[in-house]
Amino acid sequence: PFSLAGRRIGHPYQNRTPPKRKKPRTSFSRIQICELEKRFHKQKYLASTERATLAKNLKMTDAQVKTWFQNRRTKWRRQTAEEREQERQAATKYFLSMQLGSLGSGSSPNLGNDSSTTKVTGDKTNASSLSALEGLKPWSATGSSPSVEDQ
Repeated sequence: PFSLAGRRIGHPYQNRTPPKRKKPRTSFSRIQICELEKRFHKQKYLASTERATLAKNLKMTDAQVKTWFQNRRTKWRRQTAEEREQERQAATKYFLSMQLGSLGSGSSPNLGNDSSTTKVTGDKTNASSLSALEGLKPWSATGSSPSVEDQ
């Protein structure tokens, strides 16, 4: 390519050295994964000394343990967000069925732990999740939320 005042003109990647080969994916043993999961269940974040000790005990590098915990926290956040969304959807369906039920019959469904509450609208919603909603008040028809004094 042409040169103007020491600069090369052309494709930006044309004169670079070839990229380094990507490191192959690391495979951990079942024992290592089991120990990492146990520790993660107890403690989501490790101090550098704790991480170094765990890495040494599992014959892993500090960076491997650090990366594993970062990835595991990301997975955990995604899973808890999905669970919260499912609970929110179940609550919405439950309150809609309550409103429809009260419009039709004026009565509310039973919230006990019997089998009739395990399926409200065909979802896999368990009775304990629904009974936890028992004390909550639905949004009013005007669209305003209940005040703190109302609860």
